[in-house]
Formats: sequence, structure tokens, C-alpha cells
Amino acid sequence: MLKKFILFSVVMAFTITTALGIWVVNCQTFLERTYITYNLKIEQNEPFYKVYDKLFKYLKTPVFFKQYLIKIEHFDKKIKYGAYKFENLQLKKALQYIAEGKTNLIKVTIPEGYNIYDIAKILDNSNIIRYEKFIEKVFDKDYVYKTIRFQAESLEGFLYPETYFFEENTEPEAVVSKMYNTFMQNLPDNFSSKASANGLTFYQAVILASIIQKESYDKDEMPVISSVFHNRLKRKMRLESDPTIIYGIYSSFDGNLKKSDLANPDNRYNTYKINGLPPTPICNPESFALYAAVNPTNTDYLYFVADKEGKHQFSKSYNEHKNKVYRFQKR
Repeated sequence: MLKKFILFSVVMAFTITTALGIWVVNCQTFLERTYITYNLKIEQNEPFYKVYDKLFKYLKTPVFFKQYLIKIEHFDKKIKYGAYKFENLQLKKALQYIAEGKTNLIKVTIPEGYNIYDIAKILDNSNIIRYEKFIEKVFDKDYVYKTIRFQAESLEGFLYPETYFFEENTEPEAVVSKMYNTFMQNLPDNFSSKASANGLTFYQAVILASIIQKESYDKDEMPVISSVFHNRLKRKMRLESDPTIIYGIYSSFDGNLKKSDLANPDNRYNTYKINGLPPTPICNPESFALYAAVNPTNTDYLYFVADKEGKHQFSKSYNEHKNKVYRFQKR
């Protein structure tokens, strides 16, 4: 009797083991031979059963396949939230991507010198954030204060130009936070103390950096251009920077700066008419411009004009400047 029981137990164990083996192989074969094309959005803390339904609702899965994912693959413990895009991808790979959090990220490059409106257009065209939502967020006074810890009209100046990777339809806070953190990571050493040593607040130094950025993209020239603006500020001279005017009329600017624009007293960014710096940054500067703003070259220059090579010619007097304007532009 005992021998029969032992034999029965051995046979049953063998049968169960074989059945389990076949079941596992069937499930693995299904994962390897099935290919999917699917856009999947997994919310944070979304239950496993909902994710399972999204992935397998329209697929003919092996028997007890859900249990296989839980007991054998432990997939329910590996799910990473995010947006995924699968194009004729093996199902096994798709699950691996979800477990690794390999989301469908959109590459977007923000060039140096772009303002918040330029950035909003790029993000909108890339399907990352709608233009209006981004503008609303960067002009939200409470959010601005929460982010930079002082009162400002917007986050202009603090959205660092860089190449980023974002998910489609990312929340504005996530995008702005990433750009601001990148700004802080690229802020030159001792920026605040050097700004103070040059008679500027932290915010004023960022404003100046944005003007330097728009005046030149040559990193070697930037400290010299910075010296011109510092010298003019010390002498109570107006900055007379064309890019500031353009920012003030950005929505209607057609690419042609007119004499009437330079004479317009109602443009609060018109540094031909206002004293000192404009009220806010005019773009989002990169690290070289930020460095130049608080590390000006020691010069007596008060003027500069662009030459034919895209660089600038500097002058100490107005007469010298007029001659160079005639030589490098009018002639």
C-alpha cells in the first residue's frame, strides 16, 4: 500500500512539474512571439490589474497568464509609471521597457538666447506642453516666487538653454523645474557675491547676462561687452541696447527695428529711453553670459558696433564709435 502511495505521489509530482513547465514555456513563447504597436500611459501608483487590462485586453493570452506575470516574472512589483510608445515591439521587450521605466521621451533643444515665448513654441510643437499652459505657469506670480524665492514678473532668465528629454504632455511644473534646476547647476561659482561686488543684485546680474547673451554669441567677447554695460551703468549712461527694445515689442516685431521704436517712450524695455537695466531679463542666458555678467573685463570701453565678421569693434569715445559705425556698417 505504501509503495503504491509513493508511486502515485511521484507520478503526481512529475505530472504537476511537467504541467507547470509547459505552462511557463507557453507563457514565455507568447511573450517572445507576440509583437505590439501601442501607446501606453501608466499613471503613478496605478494598480497592476489596470495596467494588465491596458496591455492585454485585446490579446489572446495563455491560460492563467496574469498569474504567470505575478508569480514568475513578479511584473506587478516592477511597473514604472510614464508614457510608452511601442512600434511593432516584441511583448517581452515591452514589459522590459516598463520595468526599466524606458519611457517614450521626446528630445527637445532650447537654444541659448531664446525667451519664454520662443521656448513655449518649441514645447508646443514637440507635443510636450501646450503654449498657453506653459506661458500661464511661467507667469504665475505665486509659482515664480515659490521657484526662485523672490518676487519677479516671470521665470524669464531662469529656464536654462539645453537639450532635454520629456514625455509627451508633461505637466508644466515638471518641465519648468527641470529647466530651473539646470540653470542652478550651470550658475557660475560665487555668482551672487560677484554680482554684489559689481553693484548688482542677483536678479540684476541675470538681467544683464540676458542682454549680453543677445548682443553676442561669441563667448570670448562676452566679458568685454559686459565691461561696456558696467562702465555705462557706473557713469549713469543709458545702455542703448537694441535687443531690449525688441523684447519689449516682441509680439509685433517684424524683424526690422525702426527709428520710431528707438524713440518710443512707452516701451519699458527701451534702454534708449529708460535709465539702468530693463525690468526683467530679455532671454534665458547660458553659462558664459552669466559668467561675463559678473566678471567683466577691465576696460574703458563705452561703445561697440558689429563688424562684417559678426564680431564687435569697441570704442572709448563717441567720436571713435561714430567712425567705426561708418566704417563697419554704413559704408
